[in-house]
Amino acid sequence: MEYPESIFLRFKRASKKQKGLILNEFCLNCGYHRKHAVRLLNRFKRFTKPKPKKRGKPSIYNKPKIIEPLKRIWLEANLLCSKLLNPNNAVSIICPPVP
Repeated sequence: MEYPESIFLRFKRASKKQKGLILNEFCLNCGYHRKHAVRLLNRFKRFTKPKPKKRGKPSIYNKPKIIEPLKRIWLEANLLCSKLLNPNNAVSIICPPVP
């Protein structure tokens, strides 16, 4: 895995014209198609910074205490879409009126 690392470092610093030449060399030496080689060089993980953590208040709807009852209601209502599954319709769908 040393060769792709050295190519990546050269590829990262090169101009557009030089990148084409580096890519041709990499494809000839490794036998990769150009598209695969570009993807390989663009997603090289060793030299990329980690993504920053999401800022702000955490979501209040990701708690199992809230998700489980909603999932049960959703399954009872035959997997309705969110527009139909609102508080006004949910009671009438789950408990239809008795004739």
